[in-house]
Amino acid sequence: MSKQDKSVKAMPISAWLLVICGCIVIAFGWMVPSRFKSVPFGVVRQAGVEGSSLADIAREQFMDGNFSAARSLAEAASSLGDKKAALTLSQVTMELEASAQLARWGAWDPFLEAALDAVPLEAYSSEPGLLGILIAEACRQPVAALLENSRNPLVGSLLESGAFTTYKRLFPVSSSSGRPLEVTLLGLGLLAQGDHFSSEFRQELRDLLMQAKATGDVGALEDVYLDSLSLMRIFDWGQFSEVASRLRSSQDLQRLRYLLHRRSENQALVFAMTLASERPAELFDYLEAYGDEGFERLRFALGTGVGGYRLALREQLPIELAKLESAGSYVETLQNAMAPYSLRQPRLSLAIKYGCFFVGSFIALFGLSRFGQFYKERASPALAFTQRFFGASASVLVFAVLSEPYLANAGAFEGYSFRFVMPVLANVDGELQVVETTPTISMEPATLLSIAFFLLLQVLVFLICLLKVREIERRELDPLVKLKLMENEENLFDSGLYVGIAGTCISLVMQVIHLVEANLLAAYSSNLFGILCVAIVKIRLVRPYKTKLIMAGQSQIAKLVKE
Repeated sequence: MSKQDKSVKAMPISAWLLVICGCIVIAFGWMVPSRFKSVPFGVVRQAGVEGSSLADIAREQFMDGNFSAARSLAEAASSLGDKKAALTLSQVTMELEASAQLARWGAWDPFLEAALDAVPLEAYSSEPGLLGILIAEACRQPVAALLENSRNPLVGSLLESGAFTTYKRLFPVSSSSGRPLEVTLLGLGLLAQGDHFSSEFRQELRDLLMQAKATGDVGALEDVYLDSLSLMRIFDWGQFSEVASRLRSSQDLQRLRYLLHRRSENQALVFAMTLASERPAELFDYLEAYGDEGFERLRFALGTGVGGYRLALREQLPIELAKLESAGSYVETLQNAMAPYSLRQPRLSLAIKYGCFFVGSFIALFGLSRFGQFYKERASPALAFTQRFFGASASVLVFAVLSEPYLANAGAFEGYSFRFVMPVLANVDGELQVVETTPTISMEPATLLSIAFFLLLQVLVFLICLLKVREIERRELDPLVKLKLMENEENLFDSGLYVGIAGTCISLVMQVIHLVEANLLAAYSSNLFGILCVAIVKIRLVRPYKTKLIMAGQSQIAKLVKE
């Protein structure tokens, strides 16, 4: 057997080995738990295991004497399957049963005790929450007397705002319908007196009070009062004071109020999510983007632990609940082993993932190119490397779309609007309010990625055509022979148009069968890039070189005629 026959027989074996090795590298990259448009559940679970649980926070609240907050946190933890919360819940129940007054307050407070210590429980109103305490006449008067003697300037400004007469939905304290406003001011005054406001919210409240006093415009201040009144009906003193210490702006207050009404069946869980977040604004931003579906995924994240929940809020990405563990124990073991590394080095882990996609695709394409080299013309090393490089780059984009479950489905979530309409209690004198909105011109990442993929394909086609022209140019042949070779490559020079039309057709088919979100811009960009690529190749590359060959051939013919 000749050496050529041996190489012909051995080459498919090496080609198969290259293809298999490339597929193995791609499979390894696929299993790396790292995404740039979602957070894998395995990483969330790893972060939750390494941190504290919701039951631990409930225990801390219990040790601090905030029994109602501890009870809500323990109830939320129990609903998530945390068995440690049962002990805290039983201890809270024992403490509240031992003191009926503490059960109504939710937590001990020195100012509440100074004002209401002599008021019997029978004098409290039957209304729920802190509202039920302060709305009763027997409780309202001593609390008002306590706050009127306060030296806290914020408390004094709050009480003074009760005399404003420009409210649209509330009535001044001195009027016959001014009890809701008075109760609200007393509740906020107790928070200010006990220093339960965050520094950011305290400063914003001071600015709103000063603006209302100077201009008479109480619109923003009235919104704060209405939101606070709504929370006082839901929370008792212990819960209300704890939540107030976490909120950093009036917008946080408004969005919490909306969320509590939107998820009224999960109020204990909403309370737990608010306290477990590092900044409540992150929770509201997340739900504004992902809505009810995001709420359910945050429930799963909080069930793994506070660390996993906070990780999801920091990333502001959907949690990928689809797990590969069903594929077998080996996959599960591998992903569990890589989850801690992906948690600590998310960027490097993502780079490894897409690096495996590129390297694996390059190796696989190199192996595939060896199958047909016996009947194909021999290409230059530069042309072969360019084909494999850009082919691997295009494969990375394909694998990115396939491995990112939320990349192509940009509109899969319906977020919360966080607007709560409150009935107007007074006439607005026929005033018409027009809200101007600025149209957005941003595109979804999936659209940008699709356009980039089609552009990369056309760049690949252009480089292949360029290298083919350079290859013909370097050959030691007569100009007329080179001209014939150029004419023989017309189909190659038109391939950009074929690729563009194929990309548009495939995109439209995928949109019709709902594999990706409908987007005509991404689909027709492939055809547009194909037309531009062929125009550039034909006008700026092929035509000038053919002209050169024609002129050279004409000169050669002229010399032969003269001879």
